[in-house]
Amino acid sequence: MHCDCQNYPPLPLDRKSISKRIKESTALKQRVEIVAEDKQLGIALFRCPVCGEMWQSGREWNFANAEYLFRVPAINNEEWQQEHYRQPAAMMIYSASMETLYTRAKFTPSAEKCRIEECGEQALSLGVLCEKHHIESLQKNGLLAKPPPGRLFPPYYEKKKNV
Repeated sequence: MHCDCQNYPPLPLDRKSISKRIKESTALKQRVEIVAEDKQLGIALFRCPVCGEMWQSGREWNFANAEYLFRVPAINNEEWQQEHYRQPAAMMIYSASMETLYTRAKFTPSAEKCRIEECGEQALSLGVLCEKHHIESLQKNGLLAKPPPGRLFPPYYEKKKNV
């Protein structure tokens, strides 16, 4: 059996790359083996039988719920069932919404402390919460997108090394 996993690099978080991967995933899916499945979300975990690389499928409303595969770190079935990997398309959409917020809003700290008791940060001018708690409040009230669910993984997230 032929393996071409190296021809599918990590997905850049842009519409063109994800759309291209959607088209490529039909052929890729034919040569990988299913390891686990979440039927409710319509996604699955796969393994290449030649090189052992792991892949997860993703679907996102903004891409007509079309399936695409992306490479993920090795994980056992139980851990994956508890928390899937975060989908690149969802990360892209969330990043775009946050970019819009930061482009439009000015987060200027005031002289006052954040109203959240355990927080030591400065509140925003014209507000009573710091930037972090203000954003969390908007997300809680449905006025701003929440971070997508799922486990972060490289290259989308790198653990900082102890220095």
